[in-house]
Amino acid sequence: YLGFVFGNTVHAAATLIAIFLAGLGIGGYLFGRFFRKVRPLRLYAVLETAIGTIGALSPAAFELLDRLYVSVYPAVADAPAALSLLRILFAALFLLPPTILMGATLPVLVREFSGERLGSGRAVASLYSANTFGATAGVALSGFILIPTIGLTATVAAAVGLNLLLALGAAILSFRRAPELPEEPQTPAGAERKGIDRAWPILVASFLMGLSSIADEVFWSRILVLHLGSSVYAYSLMLFCFLIGIAIGSALVFRVISGTRVRRLLGTLEILLAITLALQVAYFTRFADVLESLAAASGARDAAGAFFVLLAATLSALLIPTAIMGATFPLVVRLYGVRAGRSETRSVGDVYLANTVGSIAGSLLAGFLLIRLLGSQNGLFAMAIINLGLGAWFLLSEAKGRGPILAVATGGAVLILSIILVPRDAVILSAGMFVDSEAPVLLFREDVSATVTLRELAPGNLSLELNGVNVAGTAPDLIGTQKLQGHLPLLLHPDPKSVLHIGFGSGGTAWAVSLHPVEEIVIAEISREVLEVSGSMLREVNHGVLDDPRVEAEINDGRNFVLADPRKFDVILSDSIHPRYAGNGSLYTKDYFELCLEKLAPGGIVSMWLPTYSLTERNYLMILRAFQDVFPNTTVWYVPNSPNAFTIVIGRTEKGAIPFGRLVAGIQGEVGEELAAIGIADAYDLAGALMIDPAGTAWLTEGTGPHIDDVPAVEYESGRLIDREMSWLTNFLLVARAMSPLSRAFSGVPDEARLEEVEAMRSRRVRDHLEWIVSQMRRERGGI
Repeated sequence: YLGFVFGNTVHAAATLIAIFLAGLGIGGYLFGRFFRKVRPLRLYAVLETAIGTIGALSPAAFELLDRLYVSVYPAVADAPAALSLLRILFAALFLLPPTILMGATLPVLVREFSGERLGSGRAVASLYSANTFGATAGVALSGFILIPTIGLTATVAAAVGLNLLLALGAAILSFRRAPELPEEPQTPAGAERKGIDRAWPILVASFLMGLSSIADEVFWSRILVLHLGSSVYAYSLMLFCFLIGIAIGSALVFRVISGTRVRRLLGTLEILLAITLALQVAYFTRFADVLESLAAASGARDAAGAFFVLLAATLSALLIPTAIMGATFPLVVRLYGVRAGRSETRSVGDVYLANTVGSIAGSLLAGFLLIRLLGSQNGLFAMAIINLGLGAWFLLSEAKGRGPILAVATGGAVLILSIILVPRDAVILSAGMFVDSEAPVLLFREDVSATVTLRELAPGNLSLELNGVNVAGTAPDLIGTQKLQGHLPLLLHPDPKSVLHIGFGSGGTAWAVSLHPVEEIVIAEISREVLEVSGSMLREVNHGVLDDPRVEAEINDGRNFVLADPRKFDVILSDSIHPRYAGNGSLYTKDYFELCLEKLAPGGIVSMWLPTYSLTERNYLMILRAFQDVFPNTTVWYVPNSPNAFTIVIGRTEKGAIPFGRLVAGIQGEVGEELAAIGIADAYDLAGALMIDPAGTAWLTEGTGPHIDDVPAVEYESGRLIDREMSWLTNFLLVARAMSPLSRAFSGVPDEARLEEVEAMRSRRVRDHLEWIVSQMRRERGGI
């Protein structure tokens, strides 16, 4: 939801995560320290009621936040620091109240079980484990079932219902007569201060544990996304595995925490974690083989089987280290309580805050600095060094002798050997897509927003990829699409002066636009790395268009820019990456198209790149229906230069058929030469690229509901597709069957006979391309 307002840039996401974590830590600290005289279950009922109430009001709050952000954005748009501060302020206003209340629930329930006495740690271990198992279930339910089935609003409503049910249950239980728990013994004056002086290093250790754990999660996500893909399911799966390990670890430690030497156990676990991370780096270099072996053993043929393989493989890599992380939190709470002479309730609040501050630092440090400076592989090694240092401190300050020294030396030796023996960046470059000898990696960079690679798939065919997803390239089908995407809307508009281009890619579309007499070209690109790499390595495609004085490049999420920027444009080119990938579906919804309409000047045009591959028929039609609901004068086009899996959808606010004379006048000079390079010699050939007119689009989408923000079906339904070629074929057939007569789409055609010839040629070309697609499928499937 907040991505709709603030965008999905890495900076915006990091801001939201940091504030969310901060709220949890603040709540844990405040409610662990205060509210001692209130019966815990009654307080818990109030907390859950408040959380549920805020959740119920959140849809209205989102609308208010949206309006506030849009109203203030123009004043800070040119000042990145001020814009970041604005996002922090608005996100804090929205997120801190509920997250502070959420963070309060753990110490409040700990007080119910342990009161104000010195505890054994069992209350923290059991509640932390149960809560994290619940978080795991929440991730699974929302990420795999509720959001794709009932939508975002209904999922929030379900969560609100659970909050209120918890509140009711706690209120009922609070009226039973509970035995009084003994109070914490009174300590002499100054004794508490002395205890804190002895215990503050434990809080520093908790801070470092939180830092290293979340940094590890950042590095794991960077590595695993190259194997699991960038779907919403991949991210849900990674979070699920991270949480389930933590829950299991805290559940296991519950059985031993009251009768163990806590400091020694903590030291042993931290050294084991360092060793595990060192060995895990080597394991990640063979992760592609693990996936292949599991797939072969399971015989997975559908989405469910594929998810099982991905889950099993991810758990094999993450379960042990995350279980160790989960075991350490209750142990640190108990150790801190003993050293500081504080109750389990007070201890959990203090440790929770220190751990959360460390988590925030780890997220920001890893995401914005260590990824770029060290890379994911060396980042994991750096965190292992922190864990080894913590383990050495816990062990060597607890007991003397050969045992602790030998444990630390063993951990250090394993870590050093792993650093020496594992080749540099092997955890990234061992992913299946990078080991193809026929597609060598020309450029590799781990940067703030993504892992960036440039590969040569074939001579002259370069592919620019972010996290393994193609975002640009020089293949003939991509070049043809970029040229048509850039030229077509400019030719259809009577007098275009200002253009907004969302998604730079390799820059071919922006270059095509620059050949027209426009005055302003604004490019909204979410990844700075795309601009840098394309600007330097793909100049044969973009011809250095970023140096054009008419071009203004904005590093921002395209939807966020359309939402907040007050300018109007004659033409908007929506050229984002595939809608099936996480975060991209929001650029293919009716809500987004309505935002585009608001940003159009009179007579404006919106052009949308819409792939036919890796989309279900239903999802393709849902996107098309959403677009046509906003732009009734919608046409669908197909690049004729080579068989390809792309369509271009044009929405005109101008009514009526396309004036043919406008095409004739526009295809001159450099524009004519550009189009001739993709088989379009004149206006008649360009007319032959049209597949479906507005009446045909209405007929094709009749009975299909539009794709909307609240039910992001495309990311979830098409995210389960595993047969790329079959979806390409079925959607191409869908478009082919709806082909409209060209005479109905254009007005003022001087040579109707020539147009009929072009229409016949279009039919032959479609048949040829269909046969080519089928032949490709047969070749890849062994002649079937």
